Amino acid sequence: MTLSSASVLFVAYNPEDVKPGWIALVLVIALAVATYLLWRSMNKQLRNIDVPTAAELRGQQAEPRDGQAEPPTGEQPPADPDDDSRPTT
Repeated sequence: MTLSSASVLFVAYNPEDVKPGWIALVLVIALAVATYLLWRSMNKQLRNIDVPTAAELRGQQAEPRDGQAEPPTGEQPPADPDDDSRPTT
């Protein structure tokens, strides 16, 4: 390749002729489809979450007054030594 042929190739390149092409279109469409499917899956998982309403929370706070008082949050009630509900291996 001589200097004159290299300069001809360089001059023949026109930046206005460059277009994204079909590959870019396919990639954008694939990303859009993947985003839509992930969005649907996320909504499906969020619908499965059981969130108590404010009335249910107020009802749960009133229940300990009837029977034994529950320990404060973070503390576990004392374990019954006779009750062995752990799975056996």
